Amino acid sequence: MSTKLVAYEYVPSGFEMIIKNPGKAEQEIKAWNLWFNLTHDPEAWDNEIKRINEMQERLGEPTVDQRLIRAQMAEFCRLHPPFPQSIDILCEEIGTGRFSKPVKIGCEGRGLLDSLGYHDHQSLKDQRKEILTTYARSLNKWLEEGHPENPTEFKVFGFLGQPATSKESFVRKLISVIDSEVPPISSLKKLSENECKKADGEFETLGFRPFNCFLPACWPDGFPDSSDSIPGRKICCYFMFIDAGLLCAGTFGEKRSMFDEFRQHTEENILAYSLAINTWLKEAPPKPVTSLINPSYIAEDNALEIAETVHSALGEKDEAKEWLTACLLKTIKNQLHGKRTELIDDFPEAFSWLKDIL
Repeated sequence: MSTKLVAYEYVPSGFEMIIKNPGKAEQEIKAWNLWFNLTHDPEAWDNEIKRINEMQERLGEPTVDQRLIRAQMAEFCRLHPPFPQSIDILCEEIGTGRFSKPVKIGCEGRGLLDSLGYHDHQSLKDQRKEILTTYARSLNKWLEEGHPENPTEFKVFGFLGQPATSKESFVRKLISVIDSEVPPISSLKKLSENECKKADGEFETLGFRPFNCFLPACWPDGFPDSSDSIPGRKICCYFMFIDAGLLCAGTFGEKRSMFDEFRQHTEENILAYSLAINTWLKEAPPKPVTSLINPSYIAEDNALEIAETVHSALGEKDEAKEWLTACLLKTIKNQLHGKRTELIDDFPEAFSWLKDIL
């Protein structure tokens, strides 16, 4: 094996290390900070992180699976597909103690799992196909006026709103592109771009997600015709184009702005999952989010289902699970945008366990 994890006894808390070409003269050691978007200087980290790192230090040597789960968690981004299913994946892996689903769940992590060979061409291709299939099923369900039951369906139904002839026409075209054997990224971009121009002729000036993937800066070499030529870090653009098209077809001018609609979906899920994880850490029973104002993506019964699913996936608490779950809660908290108000600001109990350990 040309790359492997460095022996745990040599790895500082909050970091992970690999060695390339072990046993050879040209060997190289690389280290990654596993905390989202933070400096490599541990002295600058806040007290919540320091307490969680102390939990790590008190453990015996973690298994390789636990180290890989922590490395995958370092990639987590709430704006990256397959959010929020990415949290479900992490909770299931923490609960089983097995690194069983090495999917790309964000752009952080600085390439650790890439270096170890987990995010190779085939795994990224399989992940893309799985998420596209989930979108296609959700879109067909919307056309059939069914009832949303999973996170992707709630997003699709929320972005599109009530059925209308123009929306149905776009959705059918979108499904035909998604259902092709290897959906060309250029076709998906063009379809969504045309739909967005109907809603707003200057939509390309909107640099926020999911519209930033339309900008030339995101694709300096142009948009490739072959999906196989797309680098792994760009795979999220498939789903950004889908979300952008759904927002332009469904919600523009009807409810909130397209930006606020995308943000609402993210914030409702962050709130529901944070509360669920926090109650597990506090060994309190799961409870629904009952105080959301005009929720669009988290119905009360669905919020309780999220909480129960998280608790069930994590299972019975032990020290290793508690450490990994604390890392997950803190990783989610680190990604909140403190300069603007969010739904979760009215729910301090969503991160109360982190305050209790200080």
